[in-house]
Amino acid sequence: MTALEQQLVQLIRISVSGNSEPFSSKIDWTEMMHFSSSHGVLGVAFGAIEHLSEEDRPHIDFIMDWMRQITYLESINKIHKDIIKEISTFLQKNDIRMLLLKGYGLSLSWPKPDSRPIGDIDIYTFGKWEETDKLICQKLGIKSKTSHHKHSELHYKGKTIENHYEFLNIHAHRSTAEIEDILHKELNAYPDKDIPNLYYPSARFNALYLLRHSGEHFASTCMKLRLVLDWAFFVQANTIDWQWLLKTLDRVGMKTYLAVLNAICIRHLGFSSTLFPNLPVDDALVERSLNDILHPEVEREKHSNLFREIFYRYRRWWKNGWKNQMVFKENRWQLLLTQMWSHILKPTI
Repeated sequence: MTALEQQLVQLIRISVSGNSEPFSSKIDWTEMMHFSSSHGVLGVAFGAIEHLSEEDRPHIDFIMDWMRQITYLESINKIHKDIIKEISTFLQKNDIRMLLLKGYGLSLSWPKPDSRPIGDIDIYTFGKWEETDKLICQKLGIKSKTSHHKHSELHYKGKTIENHYEFLNIHAHRSTAEIEDILHKELNAYPDKDIPNLYYPSARFNALYLLRHSGEHFASTCMKLRLVLDWAFFVQANTIDWQWLLKTLDRVGMKTYLAVLNAICIRHLGFSSTLFPNLPVDDALVERSLNDILHPEVEREKHSNLFREIFYRYRRWWKNGWKNQMVFKENRWQLLLTQMWSHILKPTI
């Protein structure tokens, strides 16, 4: 890890645990603010400042600037919540229930929900995906895009709404179809206390769904610290059926990924070991995984030349083999062939 990466991890640990510890005052706070924001943990990192000694804290002008960034983020999240309410109310008038995946629902597990950056609005309408798309198109004048697996895409008031007909991309990995079936069996919906017609999945569903979602990011491209904190704060805020989850992950080949993720939360990010099951884990794998999250071994590239892009993706897939083994139970060549077929089905992905 670079000095900046070590310092960000330390700030998160101090913020989460609430324990002060020696901290290097030799830090570029402007660079830290940008780096923590790029990982979606701006608010969590800022929470550590109150636990730092006076000599280690940044200048008051910088603190005020950081606070303004967080206030802006909170205002964006309020708009996001208002749009969720508008869509759920619209669907309620048409007798369609709306389940929210990830995003705003996950932020409710964070100590300060409004500090979690929220992106797209992922919804599931209990088998009424096509009806939902048609209604939104006819009554709101919004056309849907169907260039992605698992969901259509609609743009409403500057926000992207992903209308899911599947929870996961079952075409990309064979084991994903097995997980998709399990998720449907565990789909027990619970209503929001304030927003009518808005529902959230059960803890069992979310535990498996979050792990698979973050695992696919981790193994295939890259993963941000926000996804790690999503998992840790979710575990901290909910009662997890560990016996069921461990048995399920063993079945779908993701137990090693869970062990590594939990170890990162405990050893580096300040979460109590009592929150997680005691699992054997390779120490070197934990360190390599954290380093890859902070700074991917294969950085993102985008090429206008088709052949260069294909070569880059193949190189990324090859070098990410060690991560694939943690998340997917298929052998490497099965993975490659399945992913190629997935791209043939939806070439724009």
